Formats: sequence, structure tokens, C-alpha cells
Amino acid sequence: MKLDIELTSPRLYLRPYKLADLESHLIAVQESYKDLSPWVEWCHTNYNQQDAHAWISASQMNWKLDNGYELAIFTRHHDHFIGTVCLNNLSQLTNAAELGYWIRSSSHQQGFAQEAIHALARFAFDTLALTRLEIVMHPGNLASQRTAARCGAHYESLSRNRIYSRGQARDGLVYALIPEDLSKPRP
Repeated sequence: MKLDIELTSPRLYLRPYKLADLESHLIAVQESYKDLSPWVEWCHTNYNQQDAHAWISASQMNWKLDNGYELAIFTRHHDHFIGTVCLNNLSQLTNAAELGYWIRSSSHQQGFAQEAIHALARFAFDTLALTRLEIVMHPGNLASQRTAARCGAHYESLSRNRIYSRGQARDGLVYALIPEDLSKPRP
């Protein structure tokens, strides 16, 4: 898949990461440490430029190999970096992928996650021709649960040992989006 793709929504544009995004990404992760670290292993207290560079390099390689599609999210009018939305764990067998997201702490509760998720889901269904997207999260991550529900994703299960993090298998909540969910009015 090409790295010059850009998705847009009324307030946002989403595009693959570039090395020029390193500083913006690093600052956003460091700002959001308290909100991210309980849920994602890669966010740690000493997250630094080397970590950010590795993140961006891995993201670019995933695009080139069609293994995953991670997009940096920016506001359209101010070109302000606000987070990431991604498709990973793509499965040809089930024609599905997992959808993940994080929004920097200073941009929470403004509807940006829902807008970015909708844009990426449209890309997944229309361009990649996927038929299912799963959003998997820790049971304690209430903010992510609210976001998934607001996007029109349906709660499907509490799956045992669904998340492997910090050397342990943990239960995970599974929400799913299918193409028809995007055509329904969102709350």
C-alpha cells in the first residue's frame, strides 16, 4: 500500500507516519503517559526519541508490507498532532482486522477518536474490502469502551486471555464494527 494516502473527516486528516512526526509524537506520548500506560505496554515512563523513531519506522514498514496501517491524526485547520488510529492483526482467513486508537490527553472528549475511527473504518471497508473490525480493550478501560460504543461498534464478548501484555494473558472486551454499522446514525 502506498505511503502517500490521506484520509479526511470534517475536522481531521489522517496519514501514515513520517519521520518529521517524531517530535510531535514523542511530546504527545509523554503528555499522555498517565492515560496510556495502564493499557499499552509500549508507553513507559522513559519513552524517548529512540522509542518514537522505532515506532515510526515499524509503522512505515508495516505499510510497505501490508501488515498494518497506522495513521497519525492531525487537526485540519491547525495541523496539530492529536494521536493515532490503526489497523493491525489483519486476517485473510476472516477478512478482518483489529482497530486501535489513542488520542493525546489534551485532546480528549472532543469527539476526535470517533471521527478518526470512522474515517479509518471507511478505508478498511471500502478500500481494503474488509468485512469486520474488532476493537479489543482491557475491561477497566472505560474511556475506550465509551469511544467504541459511540462509534457504533457492538459489544460482543468478554474473551478470556484475549490480550497478551507485560508477559501475561489478560481478559479483553471485544467490540466489532461491520460495514452496515457505519450507515446507522451515531449518537
